[in-house]
Amino acid sequence: MARLPDALAAHFHADRHVGPPPDRHPDARLGRGEARHPACGDHVVVWLALREGRVDAAGFKAVGCPAALATAAAVCGVAAGLPADADLDAALTAAFTAACGAPAPAHRHALALVLRAVDAARHDVG
Repeated sequence: MARLPDALAAHFHADRHVGPPPDRHPDARLGRGEARHPACGDHVVVWLALREGRVDAAGFKAVGCPAALATAAAVCGVAAGLPADADLDAALTAAFTAACGAPAPAHRHALALVLRAVDAARHDVG
């Protein structure tokens, strides 16, 4: 597998955004979503706290390759403040790319996996 870029590796080595977000606003509604990658066994759970149509905070739990763990942490780190609408995936991809660079071909599965979990969490809030 390709080496993680430094900006993404920093998320792998730090213990950020793990678990349901404890720093969410009391009025935020919490949704939970998960996604699995059957070929490699990666499994990601994402929690989104939504308030007034925007992501208030996000957290994750993941098992799998370093790219999946680092990507989940990085996506949760850039999610706050983004509109929680049908364009959330595109907004998260842009924010992730701005913060960490475009994912290498070997790491694209990780971003797709995390975005599936985010979408499931967004729909879970209801």
